[in-house]
Amino acid sequence: MRSAHVLVILLLGAAPAAARPAPATACHCFTSRTFDPARPAAADPYILATARSSLLSAAYAVPKAGLVQEVMSGADPDDLWVAFWAGARSSRDPPELLAARKRAGGWKAALSGTDPARLPPGFRAALERGGSAAELAGMAVDDVLASRMAARPEDLAALRRAGATSPETILATLLGGRTGTRPQEVLARFRTGTVSWGMLLDGAGMKPKDIDAVVRQSMR
Repeated sequence: MRSAHVLVILLLGAAPAAARPAPATACHCFTSRTFDPARPAAADPYILATARSSLLSAAYAVPKAGLVQEVMSGADPDDLWVAFWAGARSSRDPPELLAARKRAGGWKAALSGTDPARLPPGFRAALERGGSAAELAGMAVDDVLASRMAARPEDLAALRRAGATSPETILATLLGGRTGTRPQEVLARFRTGTVSWGMLLDGAGMKPKDIDAVVRQSMR
């Protein structure tokens, strides 16, 4: 139950900052964290990952360093999204939900004791048919984008129909709001293969290190 244990410590602030280990964000798992015009796609994995963790951190007031540490320790980012989103809706503790998912082997069993009225019909239907963590997390991400970042459901649906992953959906929505462009048009530009996410970010006047602040500023 290591993941649950780490999250409990981080959420409750059990250790003073000086006594905690160095933040996992300091590790070098991403070899490129800045946009380099000579290697325009090199930072894309970092850009997408930080957009995903920044939104989760801002939405549920969870330390971003703790989320990154969980992922570095082997946690599935989609499981983290499901745990925090479903936990907030059901008044259940995210670490407990993660532990239940690990014991049960899936989200359907882990959420079996949750009041059905607290989960949207589409999410419940996906649970019943054994939907993947990525599908369930996608619904959670879209709900947060619509409710907290004023994303239009029709734009989110268009992104998903185009095959956008959750990190791509978050970034396209963020860049769309920043540039006054429909998110699906942002994704379409990337899908042409002529521009990278780093180039799109640079064109919007942003650096990868700005993503977290812009996400938080965009929340309501």
